Amino acid sequence: MRWRRSLVLATLLSLTGCRNTRVIDLEKRVDALEQDVRQLQTDRAKAADNDLARRAKMENCVAEANATFDKWMASNGTRQGNGYNVPVTIVEQIQRQKQGKFDECRLLYSK
Repeated sequence: MRWRRSLVLATLLSLTGCRNTRVIDLEKRVDALEQDVRQLQTDRAKAADNDLARRAKMENCVAEANATFDKWMASNGTRQGNGYNVPVTIVEQIQRQKQGKFDECRLLYSK
């Protein structure tokens, strides 16, 4: 009887030991996965911040191009009502410069 009890106890101890190793391995894998998730969340947050910053720069660049266009129109034309009377050749040149600035903004700040 005693040897049976010892055998059962030894068997239980050995099974318990195997389970602990498996649990420890699983806990390590879970910890590694949690770290990966945290890193992915951090990377996603950085990407979102970068997208917002790029968008803000793009909007500022376009606003700057529009302001420059308006300034050139005012300095090259005569005031007429709500706008300016500017010779067609000058308007075309100013519009090309404005479009060039838009293209530059797009190259610099779009994805």
